[in-house]
Amino acid sequence: MLRTRARVGLLAGIILSVVFAALFTAAGSIERFVPALAPRFGQAAPLVVRVPLAAPLSTPTRQPTPQRLEHARVLVPRGTVLSPQHPEHRAAVQYESAHRPPSPWRLGAELVLYLFACLILTNYARRFGHSRVRLLRSQVGLFCLMLAVLLGGKALLLLTTLSEFWIPVGVVALWVTAGFDRRTGLLVHLALSFMVASLVRFDLLLLGVFATRGMSGSLLFFNRKRPRQMLLAGALSGLVGTVAYVALVSLLEAEAPGSAELSRALGSGAVACLGGGVVEGLIAQLLREPAQLALGHISRDRLLDLTDIEHPLLQKMARVAPGSWEHSRVMANLAEAASAAIGADSLLTRVGAYFHDVGKAAQPKYFVENLAPGERSPHEDLGPDVSADAIMAHVVLGTKMLREAGVPEIVVEFVYTHHGTQLMEYFWHKYQENREQAGEASNGPSLGPRHFRYPGMRPLSKETAIVMLVDSVEAASRTVSPPEHDKFEQMIQRVAFSKVAEGQLDDSGLTISDLRVMIQRLAAALLNMYHGRIKYPWQTEEEPAAPPAEGLVPAAAAEPAGLVPEPEQGGGVAAEPGSTPSPASAVAASGKAEAEERDSPG
Repeated sequence: MLRTRARVGLLAGIILSVVFAALFTAAGSIERFVPALAPRFGQAAPLVVRVPLAAPLSTPTRQPTPQRLEHARVLVPRGTVLSPQHPEHRAAVQYESAHRPPSPWRLGAELVLYLFACLILTNYARRFGHSRVRLLRSQVGLFCLMLAVLLGGKALLLLTTLSEFWIPVGVVALWVTAGFDRRTGLLVHLALSFMVASLVRFDLLLLGVFATRGMSGSLLFFNRKRPRQMLLAGALSGLVGTVAYVALVSLLEAEAPGSAELSRALGSGAVACLGGGVVEGLIAQLLREPAQLALGHISRDRLLDLTDIEHPLLQKMARVAPGSWEHSRVMANLAEAASAAIGADSLLTRVGAYFHDVGKAAQPKYFVENLAPGERSPHEDLGPDVSADAIMAHVVLGTKMLREAGVPEIVVEFVYTHHGTQLMEYFWHKYQENREQAGEASNGPSLGPRHFRYPGMRPLSKETAIVMLVDSVEAASRTVSPPEHDKFEQMIQRVAFSKVAEGQLDDSGLTISDLRVMIQRLAAALLNMYHGRIKYPWQTEEEPAAPPAEGLVPAAAAEPAGLVPEPEQGGGVAAEPGSTPSPASAVAASGKAEAEERDSPG
């Protein structure tokens, strides 16, 4: 059985949410389980103590009526000797004493809130998110990045006296926006902002600034194909966050921050809002490749290495299956052009086109493009079910070969998705015809259509869907004659909408607009590939001389008047002698040839 990339279903999403909700809860309260880290009077504070805005304070004996410190934040630096006479020290010790160790009901409440946030993310990804976000690898990597930011924010709060607005919460949104789409990035950022704000008792001011700054950063990341624009997006989001900070402070504390706010330098909330946005863009740019690897993507350098045709697998394919290799090279040019036209990853698409048929190198003679002129096809001695198994084997063998060679899974995915779960119509119909002819004398169990379907999965991205389409388009383009733009366009439309009708593109993320642009781009590319050239003089000289015209009558004129050839068997449309086939008949012929080229061995 072919092992494909695992997707997250309902049960897997629940399990994943529970596991990471527990990890988020532990990360938020881990230091409160260590008695040695508790602040005590007369001793140096082992960690920075922060009392959030308007937090309820109670004495160490936990009296039923808590004392409240209204509209104030307390910050006691690490290493400060705590004195009971100092009001801020007293508030800090009281606040920490009320939360150490965390009570079971408090931990349970935090777990439930984190669980809700995780369930919302997994459910959105499963039902509405980008197709790649539905993969188990992508969701695990996403939650790991969120956990890393949460731990980083926790470290900043406990080990430094910097303002909490310096926490680079929006960095994950930039990575997700670059790797998947903006909607997923926005939702991930809202969930992460909620989690980080929980570290300081869900501070409304902090949550508001984080949400505004991160969402604006994702929206201001204009060109997602240019990673350097993360720096610009981070800086602009910092400006937006600063404006939001000033507005929220004016509303919550009834006064606008003045010069005293800016005099605190790095401890200033306004400076931290601006600087935090810049830091988000800087971290997103510097750690982009590790983050993309965690999300299941591949670095540009690795992709460039795979475009080298000196790769051992490509060299083997060129040596033992030259016809399939030439098909892949032509496909790579077409697929790259189509991918660039709709804004997909053109480099990844080119690499996928190079490797998608590498499995044919294991059994090259089962494919017509690798047979020498006049060479007998092995399928002539095989039953249709055996031939179908031999053809489908190139998907399984290609997947195995790439995985053993250490090729990234995102490239391996092109192998088992370029045929999707399509039915091999040629062999299926041939099998049905053989069964009907044999009648009651047929031996063996009856096979169904599922035995003639490719053992892969439907494309999960625009790039893999493009390779699926171009694989059929390149084969069918060889049957279009004469090579005209309208005929190419009609042939591509037929191929594209046949895939749509079969449901092969349902999970790819391609839109009708994408298909329209791709059809135009592929038609233009094919027209340019089959362009005419002027003959050299020596070619003209070698052409045989034309026969004398005197006394000769064209074949069409020699036909008796009124006689028209009989229609071909199978519903073909007859044409009058000397006429040109109509575009509709050309499209039908190209579609039939495309199906046979795709499914049949010869």
